[in-house]
This record gives sequence, structure tokens and C-alpha cells, in this order.
Amino acid sequence: MKRTLALVLAAGAATLAVHAVTGAADAAPPAPSAQPPVALAVAAADKAAASGLDALAKGPDEQFVRRAVYSGGVPGRKELFYVSYDRTYKGLPVIGGDAVVATDAAGNTLDTVAANRGGLAVSTTPKLTARQAEDIARAKVSHVDKVEPGKLAVHAGGLGTLVYETVVAGHRADGVPTRLHVYVDARTGAVVDSVDDVRAGTGTSQWNGPNPLTIDTSNNSTVDNTRPGLSCVDYATKQPFTKANNSFGNGQATSKETGCVDILFSTQKQWGMLKDWLGRNGIDGNGRGVQVQVGLNQVNAYWTGDHIEIGKNQANQWIASVDVAAHEHGHAIDQYTPGGAGREAGLGEATGDIFGALTEAYANEPSPYDTPDYTVGESVNLVGRGPIRNMANPSLVNGDPNCYSSAIPNTEVHAAAGPMNHWFYLLAEGTNPGGGKPTSPTCNSSTLTGIGIQAAGRIFYNAMLLKTSGMSYAKYRVATLTAAKNLDPSCQQYNATKAAWNAVTLPAQSGEPTCTNTPGNEFSLSLSPSSGTVQAGGSTTSTVSTATTSGSAQTVALSATGQPNGVTVTFNPSSVQSGASSTLNIAVGSNVAAGSYPITVRGAGTTTHTAVYNLTVGGQPPTDDFSLALSPTSGSTAAGGSVSTTVGTTVTTGGSQKVNLSASGLPSGATATFTPSSVASGENSTLTIATTAGVAPGDYSVTVTGAGTASHSATFTLTITGGNPGGCGGLPEWSSSQAYVPNDEVSYNGHKWKSTWYSTGAEPGAPGSWAVWQDAGTC
Repeated sequence: MKRTLALVLAAGAATLAVHAVTGAADAAPPAPSAQPPVALAVAAADKAAASGLDALAKGPDEQFVRRAVYSGGVPGRKELFYVSYDRTYKGLPVIGGDAVVATDAAGNTLDTVAANRGGLAVSTTPKLTARQAEDIARAKVSHVDKVEPGKLAVHAGGLGTLVYETVVAGHRADGVPTRLHVYVDARTGAVVDSVDDVRAGTGTSQWNGPNPLTIDTSNNSTVDNTRPGLSCVDYATKQPFTKANNSFGNGQATSKETGCVDILFSTQKQWGMLKDWLGRNGIDGNGRGVQVQVGLNQVNAYWTGDHIEIGKNQANQWIASVDVAAHEHGHAIDQYTPGGAGREAGLGEATGDIFGALTEAYANEPSPYDTPDYTVGESVNLVGRGPIRNMANPSLVNGDPNCYSSAIPNTEVHAAAGPMNHWFYLLAEGTNPGGGKPTSPTCNSSTLTGIGIQAAGRIFYNAMLLKTSGMSYAKYRVATLTAAKNLDPSCQQYNATKAAWNAVTLPAQSGEPTCTNTPGNEFSLSLSPSSGTVQAGGSTTSTVSTATTSGSAQTVALSATGQPNGVTVTFNPSSVQSGASSTLNIAVGSNVAAGSYPITVRGAGTTTHTAVYNLTVGGQPPTDDFSLALSPTSGSTAAGGSVSTTVGTTVTTGGSQKVNLSASGLPSGATATFTPSSVASGENSTLTIATTAGVAPGDYSVTVTGAGTASHSATFTLTITGGNPGGCGGLPEWSSSQAYVPNDEVSYNGHKWKSTWYSTGAEPGAPGSWAVWQDAGTC
């Protein structure tokens, strides 16, 4: 059991203050170089909303009010922003009048979507009172626990209808919880519409493991203070479980306490997946989670619009496995994204299932626990017949439909999830994925190759950020194609998304985007030098170099974060065309405390790249001092291999001194060895970084520090590539478990192979692999 007390920093979607967008459409925005990307996104979106651009048409009495800003794209590689708006009519909120503007990090408007094009004309004078509307709304719920006072609003559609929106919380006659939004015509008393927020759907655990599990708790209770809002409580008492020894659960799922172990474990894994794979900060997008209550006397689990209630299976075991818990949190995420929860039958349940599959893949538990798969509830065995849904082939469970048809909107909501679940599996895995994953039939007899679950998840999540009221399968086809095009300018993900929709017989829609296969514009960014020592009151400089790595040159806006108070960072110039350089100027105030300060330099164009400058601020200059540098400053190896660099030291003042060497920032599974481990300033050492096969691919900033009478650091960029070392031709050996993207190169069976598509488990040279791997000859 890990007990963690830490500050959670907002790193994903950031909700901004509500802001009315009026006639400022023609106001010139500030210079791009002076603003961070989120400010550029908001300025562009506000201008689009004020001008009524494209889908954002509005009548003379209508206005858009900014609600929130969400971050999407590919974390660490490509930033996209989605700005949501509520429509008002003569100052009243418009139900079903919301809109979203998508932009990139440079403030370019990519897309506009709206639930309704406006043109409202309705009297805003009611004939009923709010109390009369409340009485009508109460009658829609069998057992009323709480009523939120009705508010006047305009219900979109046609010229609009003046309504009271009343929220009634309680239970239906069968005991199922409900939180019903009832829209009562404020002039006639008729119920115009109703929407229910409720969606069905170290500790020792029965469902998850290996045990004991590590979970974050606080104050010896099932509360996670490192993730605000996340707690697990007893349904009966609404209180968390507490233990003097801070170790919870008995390994039996009949225990509510064990249920809370499962909830905290799965939710913390889902939180990590949202951040690392999707760039989202917490369940609500603003760094907060929701309360989960274990102990509902129902054979089901529910998102109530406010919290999650976990019920039991027919064996009286609490059903808190990873996919079930993540499914219910998926409903919450659906509500906490633009447009609210999906309306057409099946969309909400499919959303929950997709988040369940993503979280299982991220948690990656071994058998016999809740292993990564595309079945739903197989571990908890809800009604004694195994999984309750099968995403690879929905028809295998209860005869759920594999294919979309005009009957879906009137189909039971869980069964109606079939076509979207099937679409997601085909997009992620394809029809014949291999590697122990099931084959998947298509509705048009096509053969598909998957792009991987992470890429598929990003497409779906970015489509969610384009939602508006009244979502449907057809609108999701348009939104996912738009998201795929924005994420991948090469059109490969767009083509895969389109093929998957065609494979479940959801046809092309009016207004869906097209995609032309052109190479994306990309650049790199580096610093020279990447570290320096400055006395308080002094200054230093570094060169920021950029290069165009693909496509055409682009404008790169430069900014910096991480500098302490009293340190001023400027760029000359503040933006460059990729291929050009800028001078980084760092001025240190006289009162800045001595210490080491990593400053992140950020270049934002169509994508975003960063580099770290390690600033050391000294007090009185030491009598004996030295400098430290690395050559080379970066290196790459496949997981399981090693890289080396020379650590050079030079006496700068006074005499030579002993310098002890250390390294920090290594990924899990990597070790650093210095030969020798200490030197006299003026001498060199060799740093060797060795990795195990389990090190995750990616770029890592390793800080190398030399400590003597003074301390100096330099940064080594370590790149870990996928695959196994030991292949021929200097290439890593192909691995069946590694996810590959276009242009990856591997060796296999004495040949060099170049990836032309996204794949996992597609064996080079095997029948059908021509669509994935290009044979580059013997090696």
C-alpha cells in the first residue's frame, strides 16, 4: 500500500472563466509570439464564435458564452484545443444550442460544430410558475429524494420553446437511481423533453493483481487526496473505510472494502491512462475525480450524474473490476466533455466500453486477473454467463448487432453499443490481429489492419471533444474523421477510421471531411549550450536551433516555463521559421537564491517540441570552480541496449578539485555507470547507460551532475526505441509485442523491413503482411 501526499498539477484540460463572446470579432489578436498556445486557441475560437463562422450561425438575440477549454491531440507531440460554448437567447440558456471550436497550438481554427444553427424567435414571458413546473417534473420520478429549483431556458428546435428545466433526483419504481432533467413548456405545461444523467453501466483484491496491490490512500482511509475528489465509500454509510495499518481488502469480492481496493486501483490506472495517452487531467478534465459508492443492492453499476454506485453480481460479489469501474468513469468523462452525454441509443454504453478497454490495456494485468481484452465484465461474470458484451464480435453475446442500421436508435441501449464497439475494435486491431487477439468479421467483407489501441483511443477522445447536444452515430462518424485528419496529416489514420465505419455499414455523411495524403510539416528544437552557471545579478545566453524535419518550414513560437521568481527569460527573436535560430537570454536578479533550476524551452508550431536548459545560480563565486559538458549530448538505443557519452570537466577558476558524478531522470529499467565515478576537474569520465528489454520507448532527459565545491549539470537526451536489440544491419529485432508506426525499421529472419502502416503482432514476411511491412532486402 502506497500512501502518497503530493500536489496534483493541472496538465490536461483547463476550464476557463465563463466569458461572453460579443462583437469583438474584428479585434486584432495579440502577436502570436507573446501568447501561450491556450491563449491563441481561445482568441481564435472567440473570434469564430463572435463572427458566426461556418456552423456557428446565430440570430440577432443570440450570443455564445465560452464554457471550457479542453486539451487534446497527442501528448508531448501535437497539441489540439477544443473550446466549448453555450448559446443564449435574450440572456436565457439555450438547451441544445451548444457549439465547439477546434484549433491547433498556433491558433488556427480547424473546425466548428454546433448542435443547432440558431434563428430562435420565442416569447420569454412564462405563463406557469417555477413551482407549477416542479410539480409536473416530480411526477416523472417514482421516489423523489431531491429537486433542484426550475430555471427558465429556451429549448432549441424550430423557433424554440420557452421551458423550465427542473432536475429531479431519486429512484425509479424498480430501485434504479435517476437524476432526471425535465423540460416543461413554460406556457402550456407539456413535457417537451427529459434527459437522465444516470448511466448503467496496498490492497488485496479478487479481480486485480498480482497482490498486494499498490494504491494511493490518505489518512489510513480509502480516500485519494493526490487525486482531488476521488474516494471510495460504503454505499450504506457514505463513509470511507479506515484501517490503522493502511492495508485494505481481504481478497474476496464479497467484501465492500475489497471493492474499494479495486475501485482505487482501477481509477488510478485510468487516471494515468487519461494523462499519458490522451492528455486529459483527471476524470472531469480539471484534475478532479468523483466519489464511488460500493454496496448498491442491484445487479449492475451506475453513473448517477454525480457519483458512481457499484452493485453486485449474482454471486453477491461487488463488481469493481478494471473494465467495469473504467466503464462507469467513462460515463462521467462523457458528461464532462462538450455536449454532455451521448443521446442516440448505444453511444453512452459504447463510450464506457471503450474507456474500459483502454484502461485494461494501460493497466496490462497478467492472467488470471483483468487482462487487456475487448470483452466487458468477463471477470465479474455479472449474470453467470461470462462477458456482457464482446467488442470484437458483438453478436457473440446476446446477439448484439455488429452492424449499424436504421433500427439502432430504437434498440436497447446496451445492445445498441454493438456497432460502435465493433468499429473501435476494427480501428484498433483490424480483422486478423494475431497475437492471441480474436479475429473480427466485417459487415462488408473487407479486411482491415488496426492502428493500435492508443491511436484509436486518441481519435475517439478527440472526437468526444467535438461533441454537441444530440449526438448520433452519424455525427460520431464525422467527428472521428475530423479528429483523425487533425491528428495525422498523412491521412493514414483518417483512411483507417473511414474503413472501420464502412466495415460496420455506417455510410458516408453530409459534411464529413476529406483528407489529401500530404506529408505533415514537422520540426526539431535543440539548445547549445543546454546548461550554465550564473552568479546572482548576472546573465547568460544559449542558442535555440530549429530544423525542418519534414514538409515545409513553419513559424515556431518560443516560450519558457520553470524559471524562478527574479529570473527573466527572453528570446531574440521570439519566433522563427523552422531552420532558423534564436538567442535565449537569461537574466538573474540579484536576490535569486542559489540553486539549480531546470527551464523548459518550448517551440510551438503545428506540433510542439521542448528542450531543457539547466540553470545553476551561484551565491559568492567559489574559489575553485569548474565546468561540465557532455559529448555527445544525446544517444539512442533499442530497449535492452546501451549508450555512452564522455563527461568532460574543465577548471574555470582556482585549482583542481574532486568532482563526484551522478545521474538522475533515468527511466525505470535503466542504470547509469560512470568510469571513473569521480574525477579531478580537468579530467574526463565515461557515462554508460544500460537498459533492460522492459524500458518503455520514448525520449528521456537524463541530468548528469558533477558535485565538488560547486555543482554543475548537463542534460543527456536518451531515446529508447521499440523492439529487441541483436537484430542484423544495426536494426532492432522485430517484436510481436511492440507497436509499430509508419517508417519504423526492424530486422527479422535476416532481412531489413520498413513499416508502412500501424501494427502490433503483424509478422514481417507472413502472408498478408505486405500491407504492413516492406522488405528492404537482406542484411
